[in-house]
Amino acid sequence: MKKIMFVALALLMGLASCVKDKQYPGITISNVTYNPTAVQEDDEVTVTATITSFQKILEAKVVYTIDGESLALAMTEGTDNLYKAVIPAYPDGTKVSFYVEADNIEVTAASPVMEYTVGAVAVDYSVLRLNELNGNDKFIEIYNAGADAINLNGVYIEKDGAQNWLADNTVKIDAGGYVLLYSEDVTIEGAAQAGYPESLTFHSGLSAKKNVRIQLFTPAGVSIDDFNLTNIEANDPTYIPAPASYSRNADGKWYYADATPGAVNVDGTVALLGLEGGVTPEPPTPEEPDYTNLVLNELNGDTKFIEFYNKGNLDLSMEGMFITKDGVEDDIKWTGDATHVVPAHGYLVLYSVDTQADHPELGENMFFNSGLSAKKTVRIALYMADGTERDVFTRGETGEWGQTISNVAPQSYARTPDGGDWKLADPTPGEANPATGDDIPQE
Repeated sequence: MKKIMFVALALLMGLASCVKDKQYPGITISNVTYNPTAVQEDDEVTVTATITSFQKILEAKVVYTIDGESLALAMTEGTDNLYKAVIPAYPDGTKVSFYVEADNIEVTAASPVMEYTVGAVAVDYSVLRLNELNGNDKFIEIYNAGADAINLNGVYIEKDGAQNWLADNTVKIDAGGYVLLYSEDVTIEGAAQAGYPESLTFHSGLSAKKNVRIQLFTPAGVSIDDFNLTNIEANDPTYIPAPASYSRNADGKWYYADATPGAVNVDGTVALLGLEGGVTPEPPTPEEPDYTNLVLNELNGDTKFIEFYNKGNLDLSMEGMFITKDGVEDDIKWTGDATHVVPAHGYLVLYSVDTQADHPELGENMFFNSGLSAKKTVRIALYMADGTERDVFTRGETGEWGQTISNVAPQSYARTPDGGDWKLADPTPGEANPATGDDIPQE
């Protein structure tokens, strides 16, 4: 009878806050990732995993759950023991949980469960870093160098290549704040940190005098940070067992330093020996908002709306931005405020004040103070708060705006696909534009 070494289906129905990856030596499943990491409505999701076995793998598959229904996809084998399968596209709001399962003639093995939500706002995990490791008091500290709080749900840590901590939905880290994890060695009854929350407990030990590799990953399996202490020679007279912590100084490099769990590090004076390559990588730099990703995406003169689209990975505030019509720069038709935020890979839709009665659910700041025609020449321009032109749409080649020409109702002037070239296409307010369209008539 086959030995089942990891009951992944039970985890899929109720994801535990922390998962100890107890993989049977006969099969190892590692480097499970999915792409894209910010899944949108039209995206198929490619799941990859490295699977090794002492015996021939008979079957490898991705088992995933949608609305309580469990489905399976066979994985294909590529080079270097890399397997992959593709989860089909699902609508916005769909929550997908999955794990990788493999078996040979002796055992069945499964990876920890991963999950994503279609259309969820992309989170910038690059601002997270491993900040302090202590093999004496046995804690790992994570720091958020970003400007926003982050829910760490799905973020995980591996020690020496095996997952030993997985964040659940209760684990949040404030901007400029810390999450402090303790080893299960010191959270058991009678130990120094007895009663410490299970959600903040990692399932392995941690040494102050041995080679160790601690890696921090996004929920999609992308490496965020890597503490790779693999060059320790215990008999080397220059080797120093950590008297307290391995700690990041303000310069981002690792030093021996006093322990400061959950607080600002004290700069050490002795650089940490034994790191692969001799130094640690520079700390991640937070991604800056890039407003070249914000475009006019769709205009419709029939139901009279203007849609903005954000091509980037960070939400973009439109506070202070404004639009004008027909080249009259001092005749502002709408100005954004702090409530106008275009989500990463998402949309914001304004309607003409002419249609306000048709949209009682919208606040007054969601209407632009003008009409919009499907049969006239027009120029709609979007400006940054400093008056710099960000994007513009023109229909008509004469520059004489408001002239009656061909009627294109009910179709829209739309970038096809989102952020692409302007074409004539079916209207899709607040949703993805068609992939292609027709040329816009200019007469």
